Amino acid sequence: MKKIVRQQNYLKQLIESQDNQILSKSALKCMMRAVLEPLVDNPEEGVVLHRINNKTGIMGLIKRLEFSSVPSYDFNDEGGHLKEKVWANTEFLCVLTHRFVAIIIWDNKTDNKNFVRYYTIYNSKMQNEALDIIDRNCDINIKDFQERFKPDRRDNPLLNVSIRRLVENMDDATKDAVLGFAQIQSEKEEEEINLNTRAIAHEIRNQLSICDLYTEIIKKTCAKNGIKEENISNALSCLSRAVKMASNSLIALKSTEKAVIKPYKLKELIKNAFDLTKVYCESKNIDCIEENNTDIKIPVDENKFIAVIINLVKNASESFEIDDTGNDKYIKISTEDDGDFAVIRISNNAGKIENPENIFKEGYTTKSTGSGLGLMICKKSIEEMFGKLELEKNEEDEVEFVIKIAKVG
Repeated sequence: MKKIVRQQNYLKQLIESQDNQILSKSALKCMMRAVLEPLVDNPEEGVVLHRINNKTGIMGLIKRLEFSSVPSYDFNDEGGHLKEKVWANTEFLCVLTHRFVAIIIWDNKTDNKNFVRYYTIYNSKMQNEALDIIDRNCDINIKDFQERFKPDRRDNPLLNVSIRRLVENMDDATKDAVLGFAQIQSEKEEEEINLNTRAIAHEIRNQLSICDLYTEIIKKTCAKNGIKEENISNALSCLSRAVKMASNSLIALKSTEKAVIKPYKLKELIKNAFDLTKVYCESKNIDCIEENNTDIKIPVDENKFIAVIINLVKNASESFEIDDTGNDKYIKISTEDDGDFAVIRISNNAGKIENPENIFKEGYTTKSTGSGLGLMICKKSIEEMFGKLELEKNEEDEVEFVIKIAKVG
């Protein structure tokens, strides 16, 4: 029988060979940003190899990398590129271009969970030692990248020492700031928890208001005994979906996780949101218009994205005067493909918004029963999905909010 010899964690041995000092994780994130951001901001020919288990604090940067033209490979245990899971607590970030090569390797197994042991190489022939180790334990041809990306300035001890010194100074500054930061951190956390609770309660009220309105419609229509079976099914489907969204919001109260972003078909997202929001229009005899033929995908948290559309339509419906019984009232949801972005427009003719510069601020409202949280939540949710929400048009005959989010593929 052939004896199977497992690989060793040579990356960790590499860290120990450089005998580096302990580094705080906050300083490590700064190092990662320092080598990644120039490439993401100005993409050029190159490649990024990374094994980063905890992406907190750099998730936005990683998402920007994924949407850029620079190829990147994830070497986490679940990524499928590894021959053996031998690296355990050891992680790395390798950036290779024609102008520079930067390699950072670190190990999380230390006496303090807030610190790591690390190894760094910048523009040096010694980069091949680390890349050879990665190459031996993956199904990607790393040697091809080693041959293609060879910076002109190779061995540069002064550059390495300078960067190491910068990192050490940065880490010292981090430690000095800890005591002062700790005092205000607990106050900020308490404030954030309170705001988060109020925000989720606001979203739950919106979903349950849909249930209330559809319940009234069912009661009135059944009383007249003229309702069609398919209308009952649609109403009950909307009730079920609204309750599910409210339940998901309640679950979020128990979690500190951010938006769960996945690719979704824009057409289906808008269709689901449109079905849920029609009740606001029907209850006030407002024409609800859907122009939604854009066949693209966008990376979003499904529940949060639909909740934003619901908020915007609900606000628009509440902007119409109660005694306005004209037939020219409308709320329109439209989508379009704008190159690298998807654009969603929510417009209405309820009249100009007063003080538009304040509408996204916490606590600002023009409604007597409003909480001043709705639009702030909408903006925050869209930004968590790496998009943008703006009031693009504010006129007497038309008000238009615009959401812009990068497309997938």
